[in-house]
Amino acid sequence: MTIQNVILLIAGVINLIMSVIIFSRGIKNKVNLYFSLLTFFNFLWAISLLLGRTTTIDFIWYEGGAILAYSAALGIAMSLYYFSVHFPALIIKKVRPIYNYIIVILGVILSIVPYINNVFILGYNKDIIRQEYNLFVNKPIYIVYSIYFISVVLLAVYNFYSKQKILEGIFKKRIRILLLTIIIGLVFGSYFDLFICYFANYEYSWLGPASTVFMNTYVFYLIFYTKNK
Repeated sequence: MTIQNVILLIAGVINLIMSVIIFSRGIKNKVNLYFSLLTFFNFLWAISLLLGRTTTIDFIWYEGGAILAYSAALGIAMSLYYFSVHFPALIIKKVRPIYNYIIVILGVILSIVPYINNVFILGYNKDIIRQEYNLFVNKPIYIVYSIYFISVVLLAVYNFYSKQKILEGIFKKRIRILLLTIIIGLVFGSYFDLFICYFANYEYSWLGPASTVFMNTYVFYLIFYTKNK
């Protein structure tokens, strides 16, 4: 197994562990619910990329599940957005129902589209020896997909930014650090898993899930560790 695949596996396992721990604390708490979903979708993202790189048998989802990464990434974006609405619980953003409908409906539609043959994914190839693969996408639809993903994540960034302006002391500092980790994850994920993939280059897609581990670990610390001091 290559070092890239090991990193994907580690990233997936770490996210799954965090998801299970936070989920077990109770999902009636919206912060717990959306963070457990966030880490679970990160787990799916990492594992789907790992399967795409390592499997040699054609599955219905192209190369052992690589296509699942597209749906998982949208799950990450939506979960992060709703997490930003409810975290920290000191300030809960009010979201108009129409915006919720738009975000969820578009997210569901764009999550389904990749599974329709010859609509989103037009073809693929696989280098079995190097454990690399490429997907060839419908570029107009891919652009719509990318705009949706980036827009939803930027809304989450805006929510955290507006909250840190209101908060004071240690809470302001924590949100600022969280903002920094989100921005780093957004930059890495958008470049390596959206931008260069537009040109059918998936060689560095493993860096996306790896970069989100730092963000999720810090949020896990805020939710779990600081409450148990």
